[in-house]
Order: sequence, then C-alpha cells, then structure tokens
Amino acid sequence: MVVSKISLTFAPMMRKNLLWILTVILYGSLAMTVVSCSKDDDSGNPDPGADFKAMLKTLDWGNDTCFVYGHKTPDVDAVTSALSYAKLMKTLGYNCKAKVSSPMNRETQFIAKHFGITLPALKTSVVPQTRLILTDHTDYAQCVDGARDAIILQKIDHHVEGDIADAGIPYVRREMVGSTNTIIYECFKESGVTIDDETARIMLAGIVSDTRNLSKSTTCGIDSVAWLALSSQLGISSDSMAVINYLMEEAAYDYSGMTDEEILLSDYKDYEINGHLIGIGSLVYKEAEMDAFIMQMLAAMVEVLMQKDLEMLFAKIDNLVPNTGIDKAVKPYIENGTYFIYFGKDSQKVAEAVFGASLREGVCFTTENLSRKQIVPRITAVL
Repeated sequence: MVVSKISLTFAPMMRKNLLWILTVILYGSLAMTVVSCSKDDDSGNPDPGADFKAMLKTLDWGNDTCFVYGHKTPDVDAVTSALSYAKLMKTLGYNCKAKVSSPMNRETQFIAKHFGITLPALKTSVVPQTRLILTDHTDYAQCVDGARDAIILQKIDHHVEGDIADAGIPYVRREMVGSTNTIIYECFKESGVTIDDETARIMLAGIVSDTRNLSKSTTCGIDSVAWLALSSQLGISSDSMAVINYLMEEAAYDYSGMTDEEILLSDYKDYEINGHLIGIGSLVYKEAEMDAFIMQMLAAMVEVLMQKDLEMLFAKIDNLVPNTGIDKAVKPYIENGTYFIYFGKDSQKVAEAVFGASLREGVCFTTENLSRKQIVPRITAVL
C-alpha cells in the first residue's frame, strides 16, 4: 500500500527522470551505431560473440568446478556480478558456480528477498589450483582466501588495476563504469545469449545498488542503457525502481543491533598498496548526528586496526542532509559532501595529502560526493 502511494505521488517527477535517461540513451545509441557500421565489423559473421566464445575455449578450465567470486565483505554488485557471470559461463557450457567468501550485508539480503534471488553459498577459502573467475575486485586482499595459489582464468571489474595484475590473467575485461553488472550485461549482448528474467533481476539489482539508481557520479551512459533494458524487460516502471532503490538504501544504512566494529566493517575493503596494508570502510550517516557517529567510528578503529594488523585504517562517510525537493518522499536525504576519518601510523599525512587539512584530529572533509572507487586512486598516488 505504501509503495503504491509513493509511486503514484511522484510519477511526474520520475517521468522527467526517465526522459533524461532516454535522451542519454538516444545519443549513446547514435554513437554506437556509427562505430558498429564500420566496414570491418561483423563481415557477415552470424555469431557476434564468436571471438569471445573462441577465447573461452582456450582457457585452462580443468575438470573441476570453476568458482566465481566477488570481493570479501560483498555488497550487492559483488554478489550479483558473481551470480550473473556464472550464469553466462554456464549457459556457454562451462562448469561455473558463484560463491561468496564472507557474509553478505543487509542490502543484499533485502533485495534478494524482494526479487526472489537465490544467494550464493558461503565458501571462505579455496585449495591450490582451484579455477577462479573474479568479479568486482582486483586486489588479493579482497579475494577469497587461497586465491594467490589458485588459477585465475578471468577478471571482470570496474576499478583501477590493483595488485592482481591484468597481464597475468588470460581474459580481463575492466571498464570504468558504474556497476560490474553493466559490463556483464554487455557480455551477454555481445555473446548473443538471451538474458532470462531471473538473470535480469540479478543484474538490475547490482546496477541500481552500485549507481544508486543512476544518481552516482560514476554512472555512465551504458549503465543507463542496461538499467532501462532490464527494467523494461521485467516490466518495472521508473517510479517503482525509485521506491526499490529507496528501500535498498534504507536496508544498507540500517545499523540497528550492530556493534561499532560491525558497522565500520559493514562495507569494507582491504588493500595492499606499495607495501602498505590499509583498510577503507564506506559508511553513510545523517549530518545532524554526524559528530557522535564519527566519535564512535574513531573509537572502533583502534580495535579494528589491531585485529586486522593494518598500518592505516580509513573510512569515508557520506554526509546526508534533508532533501527539500519534490522527490523527498522516496529520497528523504541527499548526499552533501564526504567525511574522511583516519587512524594509524602516517594516516594523517595520507588523508591530508588527499583531502587537505583536518577539521580535527582523525577527521577530514570534502565538499565532493566521493565513492571509494574514486578515493582509492588518490590514496594510491600518495603512497
């Protein structure tokens, strides 16, 4: 009842947003048409995915199951990209199965229940020579335990290259788009493999989560193309997608019943950058209660740093302020800058080199709305 009421109330606003998306797609389609009409394309080949399929046949698949993993502390995109890419590989005839290396967060659990997605089983480590496909990450610190001694066949990712070098992997597809599932959507289309409704729900969940329903600064035109195609296939209106995104955000930012350490690690990644072991959390909190929340997280950092044996520990906290726009019922808060908190040896030097002088010990602030994907290259440049 509530969902229906919200959808109807904001239908005009969402139609305006959809018009913008369609405009982006129109120009994107025209650009893609120019590229695809070059005289060297297709050459009458009835199978547009022939090269990709031929490449897959050259990989050392072995005789056992190849596991597809997203990163540790998996978010929606990590889990769903493992599921969707495993589905593509299985459809193309390869024995692949999605797994997760650590428990899934509340947002993932919510959308899985809402969309009826069967989540991957937990498998925390792999034995040497296990065949792996990695999605949504490119650092060993974020891999399933045992990955260094595994055989990595493929990497599908949307981050800058980490310490799992592209050069050592037979097939790498890394594009700087909003969601890993957008890349996998492209793989399905280019391979000529039909996207069934179950897989469409899986991919759409990942795209909505990682782009915040196409609102993040990292969102690209192809993310919008995939979003529209998948939501249209499933018969989900833009109004309904706005409500689903709102409910996903509510689940993602629900810290009730969690310890401070659990909150800090609820959306967290480890990195090894130029010999430095660091951790970066990603959090969200309301501006009106930010000071108290920051103090809680700084206190939790002491324990987490020792527990994980890190050199430096950081967390970016999206600053939420009340939304006064016409869409405030489906999006009560909007991002207004990013707090960046730090702890550990030399962490202040790194944080201030990236974000400028601290507001106070342990805390920096930028007016930019930054994702972790945008922050990591800046830290890497400093280190």
